[in-house]
Amino acid sequence: TPEQEAIAEALSDADALIESLEQMLAKKRHLKQGAMQELLTGKKRMSGFSGGWEIRRLGDVADIDSDNLSSVTPVGFAFKYISLEDVDSGSLRSYSEQIFYSAPSRARRRLRAGDILVSTVRPNLQSHLLFDSTESDWVCSTGFSVVRCRAGDAAPGYIFFHFFGHLVAKQIETLLTGSNYPAINGKDVKALEIPFPSFTEQTAIAAILSDIDAEIAELESQLAKTRALKQGMMQKLLTGEIRLL
Repeated sequence: TPEQEAIAEALSDADALIESLEQMLAKKRHLKQGAMQELLTGKKRMSGFSGGWEIRRLGDVADIDSDNLSSVTPVGFAFKYISLEDVDSGSLRSYSEQIFYSAPSRARRRLRAGDILVSTVRPNLQSHLLFDSTESDWVCSTGFSVVRCRAGDAAPGYIFFHFFGHLVAKQIETLLTGSNYPAINGKDVKALEIPFPSFTEQTAIAAILSDIDAEIAELESQLAKTRALKQGMMQKLLTGEIRLL
């Protein structure tokens, strides 16, 4: 019937839109991988930058796990807590409100803006986070190693993207090889070697990669909305709640 055809057409239009968003998203993710490969290794330099890069250990440019709640923390201290499960590949999906006396025993690492949370349990899943809140009442699990960059030496965004790049991934893989439990520790994180350009070039590289991330997030949000819209349309069109003709 004409009505069935109209319904089918409306739904196939929604499908086509979903498919084109999925393709754009795949392209953009691929572009990000390529950009990281080139920019984080110095293979491709941004205009206006020259000069050599030097390989440095993370422990030489950042403090690792240096700021923890002590045993004399007031029992009533209230804070927002990030556990390993709350972080997914660069995104903070959730957090919980805790009070020191009843908080999990792993809730110990104090956070401040610019800290990088490196997941030390199953680090190959890359559940790392660049923390950006300026509030002072955030704490994360000791399942993370917290990297706090020294001003002028290391740009937090630059280091953060390295944790998703192949240079750091290879070093972590080597550390995990032959171990029964897939975990690394703060000492391992300190020893990770990263190539460093000047601080300004690090900042510029991080800005480009952050822009690509923002575009990816925007596409992901559009895709989720379009999928939800299609579900709603199906529900209403196939039950006759909405008529097209």
